[in-house]
Amino acid sequence: NGTQLLKKMFQGLNVFDNPKPVELIKRILQLTTSKNENDIVLDFFSGSATTAHAVMQLNAEDGGNRKFIMVQLPEPCDEDTEAYKAGYKNICEIGKERIRRAGEIIKAEVEENNSDKIPDIGFRVLKVEDIDQP
Repeated sequence: NGTQLLKKMFQGLNVFDNPKPVELIKRILQLTTSKNENDIVLDFFSGSATTAHAVMQLNAEDGGNRKFIMVQLPEPCDEDTEAYKAGYKNICEIGKERIRRAGEIIKAEVEENNSDKIPDIGFRVLKVEDIDQP
């Protein structure tokens, strides 16, 4: 169901092969993190950012305050893929867009349920680059 969810989020585009299911990652987070301890979840191979999506979703559901750090090399998308044709030149761009879209979906769901606790859906992007040394 990871592929189906991502396809739905990107209006039918198949932007990433074999994303992890959000529900699976949420279950792992339920077993390994605490909503009351400000846990930080680190994913060194974030791909389409399923882990970030799961952290935000779980926080919205249980009122937790988990944070996430996603790490992904800017691996280029093949030029013949739907992702590339849609303007996503590398996997990082797909992940960032998924976090944005997931955050908006989660925020809308919370507002629809008339909850007064809007979860933190903000994030920062840090880029590490090589620079020429004189």
